Amino acid sequence: MKLKPIEELTFTDDFLFGRVMQNAEICKGFLERMLEIKIEKIEYPELQKSISPHYQSKGIRLDVYVQDSNRVFDIEIQNSLDENLPKRTRYYQSMMDIDLLLKGKNYTELKESFVIFICKKDFFGFNLPCYSFSNICKEKPDLSLKDESHKIIFNASAFKQEKNVEKNRFWSIL
Repeated sequence: MKLKPIEELTFTDDFLFGRVMQNAEICKGFLERMLEIKIEKIEYPELQKSISPHYQSKGIRLDVYVQDSNRVFDIEIQNSLDENLPKRTRYYQSMMDIDLLLKGKNYTELKESFVIFICKKDFFGFNLPCYSFSNICKEKPDLSLKDESHKIIFNASAFKQEKNVEKNRFWSIL
């Protein structure tokens, strides 16, 4: 495997992405700006967190895993289009839930969770800078399941479409 010289690394290279996001203040700032939420304090970002609940099940390795007092965040960098992206988000979310809830615990102890993919290319092809998904009722779209699970796919190739100045500033570094 050929390694890139440090001068050629960009934010989307796994090594540099991990090192930048490992800084708790930068990671917190990224999450607050991109998700438009307030975070009081995050626990130290964990890089390459592995979750494998059973020796025969498919495990996962999360690029950057972050927690605050009542939420968990998985931040993934995606440099190429992956046709399995929708099912990956589902599986990652379920594995995070398994990791959070010990046997005998109540479902109310599940934290709100965010699976975030930062993609260099537009997976869906609508030229939107952000695609946000949550569980809603097909028959009554204003009815939310309120399971506190979120899947967000950022499309860096459409950053110029972003109206939010803070988000647009971030995209320009990609």
